[in-house]
This record gives sequence, C-alpha cells and structure tokens, in this order.
Amino acid sequence: MFTFVYAGGVPDEVYVFTEQTYDNLAKAGVSPLAVTDVLYAGRVVRRHIGASLQIAGRDRDGGWLAVALVEDDDDRYTVTGARYLDDDEVAAITRMRGEQS
Repeated sequence: MFTFVYAGGVPDEVYVFTEQTYDNLAKAGVSPLAVTDVLYAGRVVRRHIGASLQIAGRDRDGGWLAVALVEDDDDRYTVTGARYLDDDEVAAITRMRGEQS
C-alpha cells in the first residue's frame, strides 16, 4: 500500500460523476462542488490500491474530505462517494503532510 502527498494535482486524470455519484453524495451530505475542490486541490493525500483511489484534501471552506473513486480506464476515475473526516483522521493526515495539527 502506498500513500502519496501531492503538491499539485495530476493533470491527465479525468473524473466522472454519474447519477449514482450524485445520489451517494446527497446521502452523505457532501456537495459535488466540495468534491471537485478536493480533486483539483494543490496539496492532497492519495492512496491508490489496484483500481481503487482515495483522495483526501480540503474543500474551499477548509473542511477535510475523503473522496473515493474507481479507475474505469487509464487515468479515468468514477467518483463513488465522499465524506467529511473526523478530528482523528484530520490529525493523522496533518502528520502525514508534516504539518502541525
């Protein structure tokens, strides 16, 4: 398992939102705009295992969000869901990024 901290986005990736994506985000109380904030954010934490990709980052309001995606094709990902992180998760990511919590 690898976790990478990126200072910039990965430019060649395509992110797909389906009707199921919108339904899942609505159930989780997460706006699609907050998800795109994270997907295109400068500094994120990414974990890519097989066809599964998780990206954690901040939305425009400063909230920490984890976005789950599935790779459909090379560099093409469908967003499957997202949720806001709790304080313990934020503290762990902050340590990974080498920041003070």
